[in-house]
Amino acid sequence: MEKKASDVRHAARGGLVQLLAAIGQGLMPVTQVLMARLYGLATFGAFQANAAIVDVLARTGPVGSIGSLHRFIAGHRATGEEDLAQRALGSGIRLTATVSTVLAMGMALLAPILARAWSEPSMTTTLPIMAPTVLLTALTMVLVAATVGAKVQRMNLYVRGIAEPALLLAAVLIAWRLGGGLRNLAVAYVTTGVLVAALAVAACARVFGGRYLRRALASEPHPGFLRFALPFGVSDVLSAILQRADAFLVATFAGFDALAVYAAAEYVTRLIANPRYLFDHILAPVVAEALQTGDRARVRYNLALLTRWVTIACAPVAVTVIVLRSEILSLYGNAFVAGAGALVILSVAHLIIGCLGLTPYVVSMGGRSRLLMFNNLGAALLNVAVGLVLVPRMGISGAAIAVLVSATAFQVALTIEAWIIERVHPFTTSLVKPLVAAAVALAAEIALRGLVHGRAARFGLVIAGGLVSYGAVLLMLGLGAEEKEILKRLAARAGRRLRGGAPSP
Repeated sequence: MEKKASDVRHAARGGLVQLLAAIGQGLMPVTQVLMARLYGLATFGAFQANAAIVDVLARTGPVGSIGSLHRFIAGHRATGEEDLAQRALGSGIRLTATVSTVLAMGMALLAPILARAWSEPSMTTTLPIMAPTVLLTALTMVLVAATVGAKVQRMNLYVRGIAEPALLLAAVLIAWRLGGGLRNLAVAYVTTGVLVAALAVAACARVFGGRYLRRALASEPHPGFLRFALPFGVSDVLSAILQRADAFLVATFAGFDALAVYAAAEYVTRLIANPRYLFDHILAPVVAEALQTGDRARVRYNLALLTRWVTIACAPVAVTVIVLRSEILSLYGNAFVAGAGALVILSVAHLIIGCLGLTPYVVSMGGRSRLLMFNNLGAALLNVAVGLVLVPRMGISGAAIAVLVSATAFQVALTIEAWIIERVHPFTTSLVKPLVAAAVALAAEIALRGLVHGRAARFGLVIAGGLVSYGAVLLMLGLGAEEKEILKRLAARAGRRLRGGAPSP
């Protein structure tokens, strides 16, 4: 019982910190809109193509170190094996730095070939400029993952939630003031990467201590790290392909202008699954600890609890994004409204990714990184195959359908495997409540959208009406015991602060 209460407190505190990080990441869509507005459709599309390559390589560079650090740091600390936790940290950083450096150099050297393949001469210049970002981004992710493995959530808030979006926004604006263009935008991207990576180093040193970090870098390799990380790394590569194959196919068959429209729609729909990413780093170390000690009941409880919280958060976002799809895309420019159909399809895909996306941690944190790799391989192949058939015929809508099909297959397969292997699943009857509330909110928002014509008025009325109707139905259906306890604690804390701040009689 005490462990369960401790897990709820950890999830609530961690969720609050990650929520603040997500709010900070809310600057990212603003930055994307400014890019499209200030730099134009063609430059925005070309930049997205460059960024897609960097993203795939940056996620390849850690070679599975992110998931490995979640597992080994949390697991070894749970059993008092601090020396092995330190060796895991050193192994992850060294592996990431080595592979990412090779990938960055390869990206710079192959820039002319990629430029010819996409008939975009500017990539010959911009890809070498952006190449260091592969190393910088990979190191940032690994260093932040190490702090999360130590169950310290706030460093992700400081580095990824506040510093990264603020610095990128500032860099984009400065680059535009200096003349704009794709080259300046690439320089802004790299500059941001340098500053964020430096902050990630400082954050990791803050959590573990500078001496601990230096010892980790000089330590012996962790005995099981590479064996676990390699299949996990292949999974990360395949996952990156799964998430970015659509962009590559659109660029190849429909052109960079179509990619710009598609990228805007895809970026908007990421907001739907963002609540799930808040809890990824919270659930992973808890599952690693519980599986290390054989406590499957703890795994089952935490998975069901956090899946419920994620569904409660994802469902209303999906509804609002779908209802306001044209208004949101018009913020990028009138030409981007053409992506409204693709946005609806992608919204469904990201809702599924959000609601089922925590279950794969049961498989991966249990040491079955090869199984995760095969699932990612199947999903990536399915994504590419469907995309090759549909994108040339349907354009960006075909790419969105490929994402929906492959993402659904991936999540459903891993949910079934988690049940077969560990007898764990995320489903409870309480999951029906947010879905019913979302259906009511959808009807309310559609009705409210037709009442006004101005874009600003529609945003305000639809969002407010949707939140009120969703919250009212959710309260009417009844909150879970954990939510009630959290609200009770928050009310008690607020009451103590008010009484403490009140003047004495």
